[in-house]
Amino acid sequence: MNKERVSYKDQALSSLSRGKWKKALQSLQKHIDRKPEDLRSRLKKAELLERIGKKQEAIIEYRELAEAYAGEGFLLQAISVNKMILRIDPSSKDINERLGQLYVEKNREVKSSRPLPYISFLSDLNEEELRSLLGRVQFRTFHKDVFLCREGEPGDSLMVICRGEAGIYKEHSEGKEVWIRNLKEGDCFGEFGFFSDRKRHAGVKSLIECEVLEISRKELEEIIKTHPRVKEVLEDLFQKRVLDLLFASSPLFSPLTVPEREEVLKRFRALNIPEETFVFKGGDPPHCLYMIKNGEVEIFTQDRRGRQVTLGKLGSGHLFGEIGVFFNTPRMAFARTTRPSELLELTKEDFDDLLRKFPQLQSVVEEFSSKRLVRMKEILSQEWVERAKESMV
Repeated sequence: MNKERVSYKDQALSSLSRGKWKKALQSLQKHIDRKPEDLRSRLKKAELLERIGKKQEAIIEYRELAEAYAGEGFLLQAISVNKMILRIDPSSKDINERLGQLYVEKNREVKSSRPLPYISFLSDLNEEELRSLLGRVQFRTFHKDVFLCREGEPGDSLMVICRGEAGIYKEHSEGKEVWIRNLKEGDCFGEFGFFSDRKRHAGVKSLIECEVLEISRKELEEIIKTHPRVKEVLEDLFQKRVLDLLFASSPLFSPLTVPEREEVLKRFRALNIPEETFVFKGGDPPHCLYMIKNGEVEIFTQDRRGRQVTLGKLGSGHLFGEIGVFFNTPRMAFARTTRPSELLELTKEDFDDLLRKFPQLQSVVEEFSSKRLVRMKEILSQEWVERAKESMV
């Protein structure tokens, strides 16, 4: 029997490749009669009905398919099917209400045969918020190895992966692309542009063919006016993504896998530091190291006469304080904020534990810290030469 089922489906695909749509539809129907749970084949049937002009039959099939997808917890597929219905019949506005109601009901079932897939920011919305959102999204398809968006481009919309898989890439300071993580069904991106400067802060490239739901900034702002909780959900996602990008771009933590970076992130504690505040001073014991989430920190030391020698000003994503922690020596420099800053603090105890847990960090930290020490000596040597020149004038 299994051989016969496969045969009908293969016959349908063969007919499709030759442009024989009606024959493909007949073979596909025989396959579906024997395997009605094959939702992808039912979707192909609806598309064929629409293609040969049987639009009302196609709508009926699409409606049943949307209910089946939503009933199984596949919200994104259900949304995309609804968009196909609206493309044929724009007056079918009731489908979004039904979809929102059905999905929320399924989420409430505690005895579900399997947990519904978590859909970033959509799964956190209530029924009214979800219905409001469904009427405003656009449906887009991208072929394999195509950029869905590029770093630096205007970013005025939020996107959700409906089907397929894509990778997030960040441009390194040396011009190389750094892989951050992959996005799968239910993951969204584009929140950076919404909350910051309306630009894409990373590139997203399809790894296989992708279907994407897109909602513009204007539409999203309209939803937030009546449903402010949507913004709270997105802000939480934004904060997580900011930290993920910081750690993935860090020379210290970039060698780690995504789950390992998540483990490291859990150890850091967020601190809000006012402007012109010392984070630590030269000679202090090395209790912690820090990463700058936003703001600016000036690193400096003092020469023999007590005059300040600036070693550098660090911004978002930079790490500091690791030399004393790694080598277990007193602070060799001073660290002071130049404006209000948000820092991430990691204690020496947690850092030592992470080195034991992830041995590959040991050599990376040693190399990173050694380069910092060499650079510090170079700056101090240059400062000494400049001072000597001044005294000869």
